[in-house]
Amino acid sequence: MQVLSQVLHTLEELIAIPSVNPRLAACGEPHGEKLLTTWLITFARAAGWKWGLQAVHAERTNFLALIPGESGQTLLWDVHQDTVSSQGMTIEPFDATRRNGRVYGRGACDVKGPMAAMLTALRMAAASTASTKPHILLACTVNEECGFTGARALAGIWQEDRQDSAPASFIDDGGLTLSMVKSLRPAAALVAEPTDMNVIVAHRGVIRWQCTVQGRAAHSSRPEAGANAIYAMTRVVQAIEEHHRHELAERSPDPLCGPPTACVTTIQGGTGPNTIPDRAVIDIDRRLRPDESPDTAYRELIDYVASQVELDDCRLEHARPWMQSRGLECDQNQAWAQRLVELVRSLGINAELQGAVYGTDAASIATVGIPTVVLGPGSIAQAHTADEWIAEDQLALGGEVYYRIATGEAVLPPPLRA
Repeated sequence: MQVLSQVLHTLEELIAIPSVNPRLAACGEPHGEKLLTTWLITFARAAGWKWGLQAVHAERTNFLALIPGESGQTLLWDVHQDTVSSQGMTIEPFDATRRNGRVYGRGACDVKGPMAAMLTALRMAAASTASTKPHILLACTVNEECGFTGARALAGIWQEDRQDSAPASFIDDGGLTLSMVKSLRPAAALVAEPTDMNVIVAHRGVIRWQCTVQGRAAHSSRPEAGANAIYAMTRVVQAIEEHHRHELAERSPDPLCGPPTACVTTIQGGTGPNTIPDRAVIDIDRRLRPDESPDTAYRELIDYVASQVELDDCRLEHARPWMQSRGLECDQNQAWAQRLVELVRSLGINAELQGAVYGTDAASIATVGIPTVVLGPGSIAQAHTADEWIAEDQLALGGEVYYRIATGEAVLPPPLRA
């Protein structure tokens, strides 16, 4: 089935809509998912789908749409709306360019290419009357790049002990109501990310937070009168590196996702060239094995730094994490993953069951007992890059695989649903 031309047309429209995560946006850069959410509403209306919105943050909403099936079984398809910043890109970020079998632009790979393949496949599958065709609940979530809060809010709909005290947070103007979504608890979930069409059954978790050293300012001609926050912070940074190299690296790696890691990703400090700096701030990124707890990892690193670093007259403060998620474990998704691998292989592609070192929405969805895997066109090596791109042959393959899933060719083995 030829789907590439339709996928390309949709992808060009998606790239043209900036949806940079607000936390990552550069000064003056257009940001937020609102414009993309509005586009998705228009798309759903044209396709004749019922749709609804789930408020997650101010003017940032998950988009949900229902594509009815015949088999009575429901699959959840998740794809996030946000991208990283376009700052520093060497190509035009919001004007899709095609050359040498590639499509360039911010989000082309992560994750508007897979989104375009999903949307195209679903629109084409809607016309199918196959008795095996499942209901597809499409969820385009917000804030994947900085917290997975959209996916967490989505999964909360099916959390059995949840007391939903804010029904107004779900907007059903498109005919898809919260009660309908609750009743359509998915038998399995598929999260779109660039996986080279391999099936990701496990991935690492993540926790991120800021650490601040408070010192004391003084004139740079009298450094002994101050407490240099940058000097103190360098000792903190070295301790974090030692924790990574000598503590985490020596632990048994997860067989699919490798070892846990820790690193410093940003550093800021000082107010001028002739002033002893009274403040320095770093961002810490701690990647977790799928079986690790974010809270335990956070406390462990803090305690290690405290045991290794003398700060003299400075004070060290660790903020609460602004992003955290457990990893995706493979204990409940094997049957679903195997069906998808078999489907991709039937098209002559040597797909594999794999683990990933990065995090996705999948872990948040899996926490409520829904078997969840990650599958999509494109390579993670092109995600977030200065010349982000996705190969056209990957888009064609992704559209074809998604179409076959949407029409029921990846038969789900019972029981996937508890």
